[in-house]
Amino acid sequence: MHRISSISLRQKSTLADKLRAAVTGSDKSKQAVLGSLTVKDDGGEDFRELYTMPKRKLRGQLQLEQATGRAEVKQRSRMDINDRLAVRQPRSEEMNPDQEWSNVWPAARSFASSVVPLPVRMGTRPNVDKRAPFKKEGNLELVKIPNFLHLTPAAIEKHCNAIKKFCTPFPPELLADSSLQQSELPITVQYNTYIHQGTNIRDIRSRVITMTIDVNSLKLSESSYNKLVRLAKDRYDEKSGLLTIITDRCHTRKQNLEYAYYLLTVLFHESNKLESWENLEERADNLKVNFETSQVRQKLVDLIETSPNSQITQEKIDEFGKMWKTYRNSEETVESTREYSRQIKSLLGIRA
Repeated sequence: MHRISSISLRQKSTLADKLRAAVTGSDKSKQAVLGSLTVKDDGGEDFRELYTMPKRKLRGQLQLEQATGRAEVKQRSRMDINDRLAVRQPRSEEMNPDQEWSNVWPAARSFASSVVPLPVRMGTRPNVDKRAPFKKEGNLELVKIPNFLHLTPAAIEKHCNAIKKFCTPFPPELLADSSLQQSELPITVQYNTYIHQGTNIRDIRSRVITMTIDVNSLKLSESSYNKLVRLAKDRYDEKSGLLTIITDRCHTRKQNLEYAYYLLTVLFHESNKLESWENLEERADNLKVNFETSQVRQKLVDLIETSPNSQITQEKIDEFGKMWKTYRNSEETVESTREYSRQIKSLLGIRA
């Protein structure tokens, strides 16, 4: 009686073929590679194979090559215990308490736990009474927020002493008499600086510049003054005599400050310009009523000429003209009406 033993072979296995070819090193694969490099296309260039999968050896191939000695086994070096002990301690533990802090943290930078010798903690816990917040080592919350470790009082004093030699003292006359500040320093610049907690220390409101200037300090003529009032529109306050320029269209505070000075310069020079067509200006074109060209003044002058015994003098006419100009060019009130009546009676010699 014969026993028949069955033998099964796995065919058409891509992984098996690759493993067999890697171990045996068949010439068929070598010829295919050599042939692929020598094949030329119609243009005479080498034919380049198209790899749809990464062209690298599988882990099984590498293990077989290392087991058969066909590949070199790379030994990974392990850190010696002496090397571990030789690692330097954090810098914060070796710092001297009497050292110069501005040399350690001279400029703005993110928080570094190995440099700051302070037991800083930040974070939240479910129960703060039982567990303290997280330590500074590896604490991302301390890295996110801005810090002012470079602006300590000692560092600020050091910076001030360094630039002090480039500064000039404030005039003592202005400190003694505050009334001189308006005449000697007519331009006032105002801006705000905002400090808040967040991921970004920038605030868009800090770039706004407000510049105020006394128009009387510009020493403009009457025509130049009227032209400046027309150009400035609602930016000029007639009661206080201040011109206010607000700039906020630029990205930085410095750009807005330079733009405000530019606008002031343009307003000043444009107001002093005299065009040829401005000579055609009539009385109706004026912003305010002028006493010198009014009919009231002409009638008073005629009254003096026709009445030699009249007590009206030129000084009284000038005084009346100032009051008349204020009365006609301002809002009418009870007080202004009474003052106008009193000036009329005094000018004409009428007893109340």
